[in-house]
Amino acid sequence: MRHKGTCLISPDFVITTGDLMQDRLDSSHADIVKKMYSELNCNYYFAPGNADLTNTPEFEDIERYKKRFGADYHSFYHMSSQFIILNSCVLQDWSKVAGENSKQITFLEQQLQNGQQNKSSHQFIFMHHPLFGTDPEEDDGHMVLPKSQRTKILNLLDLYKVSAVFTGHWHANNLLTYKSTQLITSGPITFSLGEDPSGIRLIEVDGDNLTHEYIEL
Repeated sequence: MRHKGTCLISPDFVITTGDLMQDRLDSSHADIVKKMYSELNCNYYFAPGNADLTNTPEFEDIERYKKRFGADYHSFYHMSSQFIILNSCVLQDWSKVAGENSKQITFLEQQLQNGQQNKSSHQFIFMHHPLFGTDPEEDDGHMVLPKSQRTKILNLLDLYKVSAVFTGHWHANNLLTYKSTQLITSGPITFSLGEDPSGIRLIEVDGDNLTHEYIEL
């Protein structure tokens, strides 16, 4: 990547929903990622993926990620919208990082409350793992968040009328709606496992309107 299309679009910022690293233990890979993103003509933000932290993250994995790329979960505002970035790896498997899943859920609820108090026009969530593939009651699996965490997040989406949740992980596109919230899984900028080729998703917010388009690379 320095993807010319991204620079030609000239977005306000870029959010990548994880799997930045080929080898999370090789610091030179992190240097390559940071160099590529520094060539963009805008700010950029990361949500960690399982390739960055492993499928069963430990505290040392999270600390390594934070030293390289910054906070593993955080929130920011742009214009009148709120953007919440989560570390879904600890929502997928928290067996070696006890309590981190609860911290994420508490953080999410607090940020959604703050966004409402700040009268955000839209509230968006970005993370690596999709909540579900086709059915909110579907069984647990490595491709989606487990029901114990999924249900808590779905309840918050409904309570706060979150506009959309953007995810990755599948290396394929998948578009769903849960009540009033769009659930948007985007294909990768690298190797695609879906019907669509690799690409990026352009998201546009205009007042109350949210539109998005998958752009093939």
